[in-house]
Amino acid sequence: MSSSQLNILICPLGWGLGHASRGIPIIEMLLRKGHRVIVAGDKLQLELIKQRFPSIDTIPFPSLKVVFTRKSNQLIPLLWIALRLPFFNLWEHFKLKTLLNQYKVDVVISDNRYGLWNKSVKTVIITHQLTIIPPFPFKWAMPITRIITKKWLSRFNQVWIPDFSGDNSIAGILSEPNGLGNLHYIGLLSRFSNIGIDSQFNGFEMVVVASGPDPHRQIFIDISAKLAHKWKLNCLIIEGNPFNGIIPRNIDGVWYVGHLPDLQFALAVKNSKYLIVRGGYSTVMDLLTLGVSGLIVPTPGQTEQEYLAEYLSEKGYFGYSTQSNLLNIDITDMQCFQINPMSADDQLMGAMKELDSFR
Repeated sequence: MSSSQLNILICPLGWGLGHASRGIPIIEMLLRKGHRVIVAGDKLQLELIKQRFPSIDTIPFPSLKVVFTRKSNQLIPLLWIALRLPFFNLWEHFKLKTLLNQYKVDVVISDNRYGLWNKSVKTVIITHQLTIIPPFPFKWAMPITRIITKKWLSRFNQVWIPDFSGDNSIAGILSEPNGLGNLHYIGLLSRFSNIGIDSQFNGFEMVVVASGPDPHRQIFIDISAKLAHKWKLNCLIIEGNPFNGIIPRNIDGVWYVGHLPDLQFALAVKNSKYLIVRGGYSTVMDLLTLGVSGLIVPTPGQTEQEYLAEYLSEKGYFGYSTQSNLLNIDITDMQCFQINPMSADDQLMGAMKELDSFR
């Protein structure tokens, strides 16, 4: 290894593909700079990374398991997560020590995994949630969660916030400064940052982008298929599961595909007449980067997504529907529309330059 090369361990959270997919532009930039990248994470996320970067090392490193109910109220599952999270963070912290020694790691970049800090190396955490919104009836506890989150984030050398600061913020109150001095707003992170799509083709009338943990990911897929049948639309549902492959398959008149390569994904969504997407922040960043929008449907009971859906619909970036009302919407509510693409390479480059000081 040359004196300028760093061994960089990247660890995305395993709750859906978003935390892994938004790490793709970071991995690309690090590889261009000549660093060695190692990715540790859950099976689904590692499969996505291995498809995109076949030659880099990957390590199984599971996240805290989340199990949501089929109901719209996720209070009990969220409380169970909150009770276990401090202990899991501690387990991650000690597990990281083994990886640091085994792979001679110089820098750790964690995406929403709060236990991955260590005083012997430089550590970065990526998160757009400096404020976590508790579920009803615990909204009164938001100042407390803000203090706890600030304490966790203070252990890292840098906090990279995939958003713009001030009035241009996409995440609203979620990413507002919390008084820490190690915050870096790096702009939007998207695997589509360097993809320009000007071509048109007669693709699918309706495209659905599913994401997040089950069972609500599958519920969202099933409702979307019913919606396609209701309006008799040629529909493609992108399931958010790389293990289901990149070849579309037709089931009862609806096309399904596990995952799509960047160019095919961009072509599909930009040439759709109707577009419905889950409300995960990574999906939001992808679409804003591509300059395309449609109807956003937050995962029931996930307060972050519910807030984002309302906030972004008020700003005119997306239409908005609850999952329970999805079958009742008018076809015009699903229309895909173009917006000005957003780019953030300069902000990310600025944060990357600071890695040089980590040697």
